[in-house]
Amino acid sequence: MRASSLLPVLSAFRAMWGGLWVGGRVTLTPESVSFAANTLNRVAQAGTMDVAVPLDQVTNVEVLPGFFTNIVAISTPVRVLKVRCYGARRFADAVIAARDAVSGAR
Repeated sequence: MRASSLLPVLSAFRAMWGGLWVGGRVTLTPESVSFAANTLNRVAQAGTMDVAVPLDQVTNVEVLPGFFTNIVAISTPVRVLKVRCYGARRFADAVIAARDAVSGAR
């Protein structure tokens, strides 16, 4: 199957769910939370899939319910990065602590 044959399916999914779930790795550092797409998603899709959110721009972090794993929604004034992961509450708490550490460092 060619990647171009997936475009109608991806477009329908994006329209139905208001976005596209992309597999990959999320990383939290003292300065940012970032997401990098995995190889399978890079082959199947075009466009920018990697995102980095500076912690000093994070305005809210919440845990949303999901199937099997919960979702961590990380909000800024211009976007919401949603990450589905195991240990969502622990990850959300870590993002909040890192954000608060950056805020206190000013």
